[in-house]
Amino acid sequence: MDGLNPQRRANLPPGYDEEDPYEDQDLESYPAWWRRNVAEFRAYGLRPYRPARFEDGAFTAAVVGELEAELGIEVRLRTVDPGVDRAWEVWVNGAFLERIDKRRDGGGYSEFGMESEAFRELVRSSVDVDGSR
Repeated sequence: MDGLNPQRRANLPPGYDEEDPYEDQDLESYPAWWRRNVAEFRAYGLRPYRPARFEDGAFTAAVVGELEAELGIEVRLRTVDPGVDRAWEVWVNGAFLERIDKRRDGGGYSEFGMESEAFRELVRSSVDVDGSR
């Protein structure tokens, strides 16, 4: 098992985990945002945390964090009604930017329907040099 990509057997139903994929892992080797989410999922008795990704496998939280630090902005991915459609909204500095698809892959990971570089370009193109929108 790769510490940054906990695996699960393909024959298990969605949402099922027979064990905690982080049980034998050193959580200190994970990024802070990942450790916080693992702890929060455990605190609420949820199945083990699996980070959302873009189509190219880049972790959504890492890409968003990089953009926020680089541009001095706030980026949020929001769903309006997760039970109705799979589209999520991208918001920058409190303003709607665009809708993107989101689906769950066979490994239990949420995947946004866009490559990470395309997402970076979308966000960067919406922000002025001073970080305003």
